[in-house]
Amino acid sequence: MRALWVVLGLMLLAGCRGVPWRPEAYDAAVRVEALELRFAPDGTGLLALKLEVRNPSSDLALLVGVDFELAVDGRRLAEGLQQLEVPLSDDGQAHPVEVSFPLVSQGAPGTASHVSHRVQLNGGALLRYGPRTERRAPFRVERIMELPWLPPPEPMLE
Repeated sequence: MRALWVVLGLMLLAGCRGVPWRPEAYDAAVRVEALELRFAPDGTGLLALKLEVRNPSSDLALLVGVDFELAVDGRRLAEGLQQLEVPLSDDGQAHPVEVSFPLVSQGAPGTASHVSHRVQLNGGALLRYGPRTERRAPFRVERIMELPWLPPPEPMLE
């Protein structure tokens, strides 16, 4: 009878092998190393990120996407998603990943801005384990940045 419990315990551990023991493991899996944001007078812009991504699991993972939501001075300016295929090892080592998102504002061109602004970026890295399991590792960064141009505010939806 005791051998049966040992076998069942080992099977349970084997089934949970890829699940991190700490629930907050995905919250610390992505770090924003660098953030570049610029807008041009014609309404175009670019958001470039340098990320450090760690696999918090003991299973091999594939980084399949990075999403973001960008706000400046509390005003949401952009959101987006970029699909990737970056293999992540199961050794806990950080993998550098660079992504860039072209930005285009609707309507009138931006306005000159010679002051610093509070830039908030929320996003996540989508990690795939096997054919059907995906986990999102969130990231958040806030910086004070000088932005020479800003796009106009988006019209209110009614």
